[in-house]
Amino acid sequence: MTNRRDMIDEALLRPGRLEVQIEIGLPDENGRLQILNIHTSRLREHNKLHSDVDLKEFSELTRNFSGAEIEGLVRAAMSFAMNRHIKAGKRVEIDPDAADKLQVCRADFMHAFENDVKPAFGVSKEEFDSYISNGIIIWGQSVTDVLEEGELRIRQTVKSEMTPLVSILIEGPPNSGKTALAAHIALLSKFPYLKFCTAQTMLGFSELAKCQQLKKIFEDAHKSSLSCVVVDELETLLEYAPVGPRYSNNVLQTLKLLFKRLPPKGRKLLIIATTTYRDILDQLGLLASFSKIVHIANMSSGQHILHVLNEIEHCFNDDEMRYLEKKLHDKKVCIGIKALLDLIEVARQADDKSRVGRFLSQLEEVAGMI
Repeated sequence: MTNRRDMIDEALLRPGRLEVQIEIGLPDENGRLQILNIHTSRLREHNKLHSDVDLKEFSELTRNFSGAEIEGLVRAAMSFAMNRHIKAGKRVEIDPDAADKLQVCRADFMHAFENDVKPAFGVSKEEFDSYISNGIIIWGQSVTDVLEEGELRIRQTVKSEMTPLVSILIEGPPNSGKTALAAHIALLSKFPYLKFCTAQTMLGFSELAKCQQLKKIFEDAHKSSLSCVVVDELETLLEYAPVGPRYSNNVLQTLKLLFKRLPPKGRKLLIIATTTYRDILDQLGLLASFSKIVHIANMSSGQHILHVLNEIEHCFNDDEMRYLEKKLHDKKVCIGIKALLDLIEVARQADDKSRVGRFLSQLEEVAGMI
């Protein structure tokens, strides 16, 4: 047995040696229920499993858990149950009747599930949440179109038998919220495996190391029944520089192959990528790898800005908002949501008397307000 087949010498995998190779994948819901039953059997025998524990519920919650991780979950729940009978102070005191009182209840399992045991092929929700810390503000039709397309592609990934691989590219100008939208769509999918792939996590990697890391991310995604991989800032991953121009051909060819590589039978994969340089990707031949390309625009009118201001609490008071409505009503602008949020935060730090004027002057400077 091995969990690193890639490290086995190919000579050992030839016919006549290790002829039969069986991959033991992640257990499905029924398999997880059986594993939970096995690891809680002793608890049930000795009446230590509380009646509020529904193993069927936890078999649904533990998507992408391996057998060892499910065992770890049960052990962690038992540990939390035992800790309730231990009083920590200058001296550790144990309830003498702890053995009789011990009951592993649902709260212990939930505490272990939420805080202690995380699946290796799971969802890094904290990472995704960090990209949408300010939420998603639907300031106009452009945002609505991207979200609707994302939801449509999620349904296609789940329901379609003809397209196990679905890919979408979100392109638009800098600071237009592409990364936040991609992360939001990925979380909307509620797929058991979500992975955020960005150049930041590969800082200092050589070209070969980058290619190997990308390959590993997609191979891990293929192990889950439903997976979503977000590839942020394609041009940065490609090390694209307009002077020259320069880019990494090795990474480019790796991405092309991975974007077109179908997952194994019975598995489905949704790819969401973002870019600021659509024309460059077109020249590099990468656009053809995507099922759909959607555009997110900058805000173009004062009404868009007013909509954002109304969505943000404690931004300006009622009198200031009425003044801003008069000033911005029929104005034309060009500014990304990320840049606008930065201007709003700067204005919040200013004195009450000067913040509206400061906000409008900076808006005119950054957004070219006319």
